[in-house]
Amino acid sequence: MLQFTGVVITMLGVLAFIVSVTQMKENWRAGVQKEEKTSLVTTGIYSISRNPAFLGFDLMYIGILFSFFNWFLCYATGFAVLFFHLQIVNVEEDFLIEAFGNEYLQYKLKVCRYLGRKRQDEK
Repeated sequence: MLQFTGVVITMLGVLAFIVSVTQMKENWRAGVQKEEKTSLVTTGIYSISRNPAFLGFDLMYIGILFSFFNWFLCYATGFAVLFFHLQIVNVEEDFLIEAFGNEYLQYKLKVCRYLGRKRQDEK
């Protein structure tokens, strides 16, 4: 049962990644590229996750861990999830604030980092 659950989680991760890239269109970029001007995408999957591609990666790692559990994968998954989170918090979000200013800050108030929308009375 755990292996089947892992496969389903992995497939959801792949789907989240594909949808995030597809909906980003020409605004997709790998990493922070300050010289390249893009638009802030806040619709589609980005209306429920500020980082759906990273969420997809996390789900893929977790799904693979469940499917083929061993201690090496456990540590590798923990490292990968932590590394992606630190990348978002310490690099990506600072870049987006610099690039989009108040537009990104308003978006950040409405949509959770990984999954969900915030109630308007939450800060």
